[in-house]
Amino acid sequence: MSGRKSGLERSRSVVVIAGEDRNDRESLKILLEEQQPGLRGGIVQIRDPVRLHKATGANLSKRVRTIVNKAQGVAEKQGEGTRVACLYVHEDLDGVDGNVYLETRQRVEQEIRRQLGCGHYVLAVAEMEAWMLLFPDALSAVVKAWKVPAKYRGKDTGRFQDPKRILMREVSGTKGRRYTESDAPEVFRAVIDGGYHRSPLGSNRSWSHFYQDVELCGRQHLHG
Repeated sequence: MSGRKSGLERSRSVVVIAGEDRNDRESLKILLEEQQPGLRGGIVQIRDPVRLHKATGANLSKRVRTIVNKAQGVAEKQGEGTRVACLYVHEDLDGVDGNVYLETRQRVEQEIRRQLGCGHYVLAVAEMEAWMLLFPDALSAVVKAWKVPAKYRGKDTGRFQDPKRILMREVSGTKGRRYTESDAPEVFRAVIDGGYHRSPLGSNRSWSHFYQDVELCGRQHLHG
């Protein structure tokens, strides 16, 4: 079969995802594949949990080096000469948006890029569940009874202290199926399948930063 191949095929490269757990990694994978359809089949994951946002100095450097080494290792397993086109490292800040978020995101991402050259630190505020609250219709598509109360709609969800509690106690309630962290990939699949990602109801700076990073990665790392 002849014809021009995609950037990933030509350069024998993969995108690597690291995160706190499997649910977060799978959620990120779903979102990345929507933004960059050429990545389907070209994403691999690191299973080790991520603990970066509180690290500084030599400790941060050491932890990032461990992730970078593992990323390069899983890339090599895809075939001789395969390189890491880009690394996405996800972690929840477990705190609301503010100066700490900006400083932490910058500090960790700079270290990732210093060691690898092409990487993005996906630091969710306050956690990835805050992203889900931007898409009430997607949550209802997963479980019809799940409803986001009006007081949480159209807001900056990065300012919510405990989005997970909101989902567990107020969105899914006490009757029927209750939200758990294992529902995250299904929720984000509903976000994509319903096209809700194009018009979030409210705002979240970390969500916007993530999509800006994906667009930048597509231009600079995957199709350069």
